[in-house]
Amino acid sequence: MNQSFYIGALGAGNQQTRLNIVSNNIANVNTVGFKSQYGVFSDLIYSQVRNAQGQDAAKSGSGSKIDTIKSNMSTMPYQTTGIDHDYAIAGDGFFMLKDPVTGDVTYSRDGRFQLAKTEDKFFLVNTEGKRVLNMDKEEISYDIKPTSYPEEEEEAEDDETEELDEGEHDPRAIGVYTFSRMDGIQSVGGNGFAVSAKNGEPILLENAKVVKGALENSGTDFALEMTRMMEAQRAYSYALKMVQTSDEVESTINSLR
Repeated sequence: MNQSFYIGALGAGNQQTRLNIVSNNIANVNTVGFKSQYGVFSDLIYSQVRNAQGQDAAKSGSGSKIDTIKSNMSTMPYQTTGIDHDYAIAGDGFFMLKDPVTGDVTYSRDGRFQLAKTEDKFFLVNTEGKRVLNMDKEEISYDIKPTSYPEEEEEAEDDETEELDEGEHDPRAIGVYTFSRMDGIQSVGGNGFAVSAKNGEPILLENAKVVKGALENSGTDFALEMTRMMEAQRAYSYALKMVQTSDEVESTINSLR
């Protein structure tokens, strides 16, 4: 079978993947803290073509493929919501979240938090029930008192924050973390990200600005995504045309035998 047939089929599959990425970005154009994704292409094997005299004449490629899918971690502006448990990070960094069931730690820019009640405490959690960690990597919680609510307790304990020893952190302060190497951070769905060993240990940003009553805008650039969609659609149609032409050529050759 002609190699062009395989190259065209591979190209069509890659462009379909690219269209899936773009459609997901567009679908999340209004999702809080969403980070748009893009596919990174890499060339496949090249072979050297020689002429009748044995001299190098040209290179013949085997097409390309989407090597990996990355997220654009650019910081976006935030909008004020006025809701007590909405938070936005003004600058770099992530909120650290812990799954209370599995213990897995993920990271997110989505600051839509709320209070979840257990038998004796309130925990600050995200929309999926994952608990928000503070600057000491501990779960942020509030004791339940019969005559008070977490908001009242927070106001009553404001003076205690000033009495913390040097080097200690307010146990209710939301932690913001970053990494020495951002390459390799992977989306795990639900606006969350997972890190690997090559990213290193999370680094606390002690001077990070966390804005209460605000949420970060989506990282999707609608105009850019529409441009990418048109490019992918055209490339997809060209790849299919290549497959069709290769099939017609093979059919013609077989008919001459």
